[in-house]
Amino acid sequence: MKGLKKLFFGIMMLLMGAVAFGAEMDLSKVTLKDVNGMNYSFGKDGKPTYVKFWASWCPICLSGLEDIDNLSKEKKDFEVVTVVSPGLVGEKKTEDFKKWYKSLGYKNIKVLLDEKGELTKMLNVRVYPTSAVLNKSGKVEKVLPGHLEKAEIKKLFSSKMMMNDKGMKDTMMNDGKMKDSMMKDDKMMNDKNMMKNDKMSMEKKTSM
Repeated sequence: MKGLKKLFFGIMMLLMGAVAFGAEMDLSKVTLKDVNGMNYSFGKDGKPTYVKFWASWCPICLSGLEDIDNLSKEKKDFEVVTVVSPGLVGEKKTEDFKKWYKSLGYKNIKVLLDEKGELTKMLNVRVYPTSAVLNKSGKVEKVLPGHLEKAEIKKLFSSKMMMNDKGMKDTMMNDGKMKDSMMKDDKMMNDKNMMKNDKMSMEKKTSM
């Protein structure tokens, strides 16, 4: 039981560290071109934004593009964009990537070209896919390595999860198996029975 508790808090600290890291990143002044040559600025529409970093050589990334395409055309309260880095980290060069991507036939995905690797460096992206959540001002709230299903992405932007521009106070569990048991009135909430059992165990050892 104690081992599970330590593991639980260890994971929590890692997740909270990811949020704290991202909270200082302001992308509102970053402008990138998309595959159609149009400029895009983060936070310009005054909506929270979901950003997916991916690569053409990443099988998991490619398998998730249909979900991103469907999510992009749905009516929702947040923006969806994706970012690739042509010519970097094994990615195709810009023109080759554009030609390849257009051959896939996706109509709704906004693909931004981070040709200098500016965003990947700012957010310390080391694996593909990686997701980032931005508030409506274009500030990064959290960075989440690994694949996310469409339902998980939506959950990140649900009304209960989105607090305000100062930060998200939810916990996103990457594998979907752990349930949110964090943050209520800015305090960590845990299993009361577990805490009670630990206290009784400590009192018993002290009395021996």
